[in-house]
Amino acid sequence: MRVASPSLNSVSQLTATQLVTYSLGGLGMNLSNLVVSQWLYERYVVGGVLAPAVFSLVLLAGRITDGVSDPFVAFWTDNTRTRRGRRVPFLLFGTLPFAMVCLLLWIPPVGASPWVLTLFAIVITQLFFLGYAVVITPYLALLPEIAGSTVQRLNLTTGQAIAAMIGTLVFAMCGLVIQSGGYIALGWVLAIAALVSFYPLTFCIREHFVPSDEDRIPYGQIFVWIADVARSQNFLPLLLSTSLYWFSLNLLLMLVPRWVEEILHLERDADTLVMLPFIGFNLIGFFIFNWLPKRIGKFRGFLVVLGSSALIFPLIAVCGLLPIGSPLFRTQFAVALAGLPVAGFAILPFALLAEVIDLDSEESGIRREAIYFGVQAIFQKSMIGVSVVCFAWIHGMRGPPSLAGIALAAGCACALGFVAFCFYPVRR
Repeated sequence: MRVASPSLNSVSQLTATQLVTYSLGGLGMNLSNLVVSQWLYERYVVGGVLAPAVFSLVLLAGRITDGVSDPFVAFWTDNTRTRRGRRVPFLLFGTLPFAMVCLLLWIPPVGASPWVLTLFAIVITQLFFLGYAVVITPYLALLPEIAGSTVQRLNLTTGQAIAAMIGTLVFAMCGLVIQSGGYIALGWVLAIAALVSFYPLTFCIREHFVPSDEDRIPYGQIFVWIADVARSQNFLPLLLSTSLYWFSLNLLLMLVPRWVEEILHLERDADTLVMLPFIGFNLIGFFIFNWLPKRIGKFRGFLVVLGSSALIFPLIAVCGLLPIGSPLFRTQFAVALAGLPVAGFAILPFALLAEVIDLDSEESGIRREAIYFGVQAIFQKSMIGVSVVCFAWIHGMRGPPSLAGIALAAGCACALGFVAFCFYPVRR
């Protein structure tokens, strides 16, 4: 059954409070993803909890389960009918369990037998990724509903990106947090960030599109919806390009602590010195990529993100050839430049996806925002998992000499993403 889609023009202007509370979600979303991407390997493999091969399989299984569960969570929230709407109940009841798992993730039962440690890692990582899906998928699905115009959406995603940058700043300080309080302190940081990021939203945001009970879609239609989304010519170029970018970005994030310790031969707290310039350039990039798409369009703006990343990400591999400064300064310079296009990636994909969702709603008459985010997650999170396996395998086989090659691989993935996005047909 089709659900009438209200005009986007009927969506009211967001208040400052709504803008801030929705944007706060970027903090928890980004911080948890960044910390798990970089520090989980350090905690479990470098910390001697699990063997590299076991850790890789555990994390890959978690990422795949996360990706596979996302469309089911998405269909569930698209078809939820409550007085609070379709998305807010998930945030209201899912945030606290997710925060608890964020804490427990970092305190494995050290000293237990290997099979107990492996079982703990399997269970806790599965719970983390499932909790991430239950909270983040409904959160993201709110974007096309609460912001109707391109300007509103770019402002909202820019606010979200600024909150994500704050998360990146906290992420950059994680080395110091671990050094002073251990991994349990890192777990508390993640848990508190989750609570602060998502609970305020539940009191300030009202959903605009709440279908009636008569419009509920049978659960068996989930596979029809997935097939519809997967066949969408408007969606596929965006899906491929963003998935490749996540593969690339995750390689870069995992690369930094290994580069600091194995190439620069510095202590772990030097990670913060490398990441702080990245954050500074990231902040500048938010203003650039909020302004640029309003001038040249979101399509060309995202091409700029992909193309510049393809050129910048490999710089860490060749920064030693630069005739300026110390090895640390050259690494800071290369990583800092990456902050510019990464800011664009934080702003533009969600605004582009909202555009794709609008077109689908016009053609089908159905408001099914979350299923797009759910299908996208299958590919993006699986690619993140693949990047972890690739990194662990390459680094395990060849050690420090492999790190430059990993940086080059990150640039090549961005270049492939640029080619894929050239086929994006929506040029509004």
